Amino acid sequence: MVKLIDIYVNSLNAFNVRTFVVKKEKAKTGLRREAFTKVEQMHPHQIMLYLALIGSTVLFLFLVVAFTASKSATTDFLKIEFPKFFVVSTVLMLLSSFSVSKIIPAYENDELEELKKWLGITFLLGLAFATSQFLGWRELQVNEILFSGDRSAAYLYVITGLHVTHVIAILLYAVRLLVKCNKVSLDAVQSLIYCTTPYQKIRFKMLTDFWHFVDVLWLLLFFYLLFSF
Repeated sequence: MVKLIDIYVNSLNAFNVRTFVVKKEKAKTGLRREAFTKVEQMHPHQIMLYLALIGSTVLFLFLVVAFTASKSATTDFLKIEFPKFFVVSTVLMLLSSFSVSKIIPAYENDELEELKKWLGITFLLGLAFATSQFLGWRELQVNEILFSGDRSAAYLYVITGLHVTHVIAILLYAVRLLVKCNKVSLDAVQSLIYCTTPYQKIRFKMLTDFWHFVDVLWLLLFFYLLFSF
């Protein structure tokens, strides 16, 4: 009798394990299908953007590793004060991340004036960020940390310069959206079409996603560089 009970319990446990495995495999399959469905629903421009952002992430990772490997105990810029304008840049980038988050809600609510306002504020904050980066480089040059000097310093300029290039690219895109928005806001019919066109929302989604990417990227770079000095 005891053996029969043991056999029954073991069979029941095996059945439960098989059931759990089957459910787990179904869940994984469902997640994969859901992921593929979301990708298929994306606009080709969105897919291209996300692939470009993945490529940029790999590039920055490579540069940070190279920068870390090139540092030595005698590196001059590790002994100077951290550039103050890099701190200002971080504050500006956080503010711009807040302002860019207001763009899609304004578009969804058909508030073109609000949309233009937040696009303009975001652009100005991004422009101020780029300017503060140039001033931060000026601080480095005053301390005789030059691009043509130490190899680590060259990597520092390349990393921050490449990030500014990303910011300038998204600023140009923001200006394009702002000009278009301002143009259609002058005509009621065009405004209606503008606010009901699905691709317009995709454009603003691409803008916000790209902007948040450069924001998070700069925060990571900022804290890494901060602890390097």
